[in-house]
Amino acid sequence: MIPSRKISFSLFLAVLGMASFGFRPFPALAREEASKVSHAQKAVPHPQAAPVLLGRTPGKETPVIDAHSAVANTDLMPVAAGVTVITRQEIADNHYDSVAEALTYAPGVTVTGGVVNTSQRIIRIDGDERVAVFIDGHRMNLESGLTNGRSTYDLDMAVPTSAIDRIEVIHGAADGGYLNYDTPGGAINIITRKGSGRQFQLEGARGPYDGWRWNAHLEGSAEGWSWLATGGRSNLDALHYRDSSGDRHTMPDSAQNRREMFYRFDRQFTDSTSLALSYAHFSNSRGLWLGRSYWDTHRENYEAEKLANNVNLTYNYKEDTAAPGWISLYHNYNQADSYYPAGTEEQDRLPSYSRWKAYTNGLDWRDGWKVGKHFTVTAGLTWQHTSLDTEQNLLDARNFAKNYNQGISNLSAYVTTKTRYGKLSLQSTSLFNHNTRFDNEYVYGDSLEYRPDDRLTFYGSLQRIYSVPTLDELYYRNYNRDSDGAWKIRGNEHLQPETGFKWNGGIRYKISSHSTLGINAFVSHINNPIVWYKEARTWTPKNLESQNKDGIQVTWEDQLSPKYGLTASYAWTRTDTTYGSGIDPQYTDEAAPHAVKAALTYRDKRWTNSLLFQAAWGRDKSWYTGNAFTLDANVNYKFNQHWSAWLKLRNLLDESYEDVGSRTLGDCPAYGRTALVGVTYAL
Repeated sequence: MIPSRKISFSLFLAVLGMASFGFRPFPALAREEASKVSHAQKAVPHPQAAPVLLGRTPGKETPVIDAHSAVANTDLMPVAAGVTVITRQEIADNHYDSVAEALTYAPGVTVTGGVVNTSQRIIRIDGDERVAVFIDGHRMNLESGLTNGRSTYDLDMAVPTSAIDRIEVIHGAADGGYLNYDTPGGAINIITRKGSGRQFQLEGARGPYDGWRWNAHLEGSAEGWSWLATGGRSNLDALHYRDSSGDRHTMPDSAQNRREMFYRFDRQFTDSTSLALSYAHFSNSRGLWLGRSYWDTHRENYEAEKLANNVNLTYNYKEDTAAPGWISLYHNYNQADSYYPAGTEEQDRLPSYSRWKAYTNGLDWRDGWKVGKHFTVTAGLTWQHTSLDTEQNLLDARNFAKNYNQGISNLSAYVTTKTRYGKLSLQSTSLFNHNTRFDNEYVYGDSLEYRPDDRLTFYGSLQRIYSVPTLDELYYRNYNRDSDGAWKIRGNEHLQPETGFKWNGGIRYKISSHSTLGINAFVSHINNPIVWYKEARTWTPKNLESQNKDGIQVTWEDQLSPKYGLTASYAWTRTDTTYGSGIDPQYTDEAAPHAVKAALTYRDKRWTNSLLFQAAWGRDKSWYTGNAFTLDANVNYKFNQHWSAWLKLRNLLDESYEDVGSRTLGDCPAYGRTALVGVTYAL
């Protein structure tokens, strides 16, 4: 088993050691932070503070518009209209226990279990699972993971929410550093917080079904140094749900236990230079249920454990200029075990045991130059190498061993130009990409924004898509050693990269001082889309003929009164995949055609409450039993500056719906009603 005592002990030592510096009360969250965002470049090193899209260059002369907030009606930092921002305040008010949960409420975003492996959490933007995930500007996607269609990142492995300043959801063409060969759907950038002042917080919660959670957080700063340490654990004994007939059930082999921590240390040398060191750890253990029908047939309790250790060292320079620069070295380690417990915790001795280990080393460099009053040039270089090592004991077929050892390298170099002509802003990115398996490729992205006045903005972008197969898709080699030698999972070395384009555009109109309306549309076309399917009892990937996606999203934000706020969105998404002859898909790549998300919030000196409504309908009845309608609630009460209590309810109405679509209807259900009651102490 992955040890947890070392994690808790390490966090305890960090908290104890830093406690000697003293504490002060927790500050107000995102509203105060947002009001200071114009100075964020100096306060938080690049890339954490860098606006990301549509030619956003810090400075008074650049026309900007507030980004959309996923839930809270908060005055946000000036970034592009095509970005959704989940703020620090929003995370704290709703007590999100993970990045996956926070992203659930963002418009145009869908979070589900893995399409093939339900022990993971994957994300779709604009109905597409090909999403690049960045933490502080560094790409985190895996070349090797548990098979998940085209998704290459497990949201479970992200940093703790208590360490996050904001999460940016990028729908349109990404800025140079975020434009790459794996962003047809979009990109997620998670920005961690820099420690400040003297702050300590301890949080604990308890709920039914042995649900519990605790988190400790400590941060501070003194004489040019700053530090932040946060971490905790959570548990839920099993997935409890209601089926389409209204009967309640418990999913076998679905318990989960999560452990996480994050450390960040910063040293500010001058107003323009600093050094940042961060370390993130995540591990969890959970049942590897692939669906009710699988468990009913095989009656086998698989276990899956995941672990990640990531280290990053970043040197920032030119921080006090309009075009800051930075250079970063990082090492990411990811590990996953799968095994059949059979009553023992010594999994490496079990005949079903398998483990894969992925090592990723990377170098990122960014710099910028303000050539003229309205013209900026940015250049960057990213090198990343991933190698996979597998360990397995193949005495029987009860394993998911990959049975290959391969590596892959990728080098990207880009130049981005940003310019403004009066009310028109233009951005163009040219990126050269060299991949050791697929040679060289040119990728580009262009965008424009027109703002005739302070209330109205038009924007649009066009991006070329080039997405290469992963190591798993190329080389996976797993077979039934104890039966007839048939393959269970087999890669395809003849796969071709996906190519195509995506267009994104929209308008954002400030109806009044307290109300804003946004409309965003997209169209994408992909040739040679890669899909996993089952053929002669074997899971294997294959290039299909084509895939077209299009959709529209409407968002309305209104601060109804000083205490009440409303954010509502509607998204229509259509996916049309040409599978070709002989292909029988085993999972659906379609997001719900119609999706509504709405958040009603209330805030005063004591209470911070919200009702979060989600609906998805029009889903293919050959994959889903019906539509989905859920209601979540958060109630927070502050007794004084130190103590507060909260109640968190998910799926309040105990509705029945699927987390993942399946040919066996209702095979992968989502959680029924769950609850947590928590207490927070801040000093």
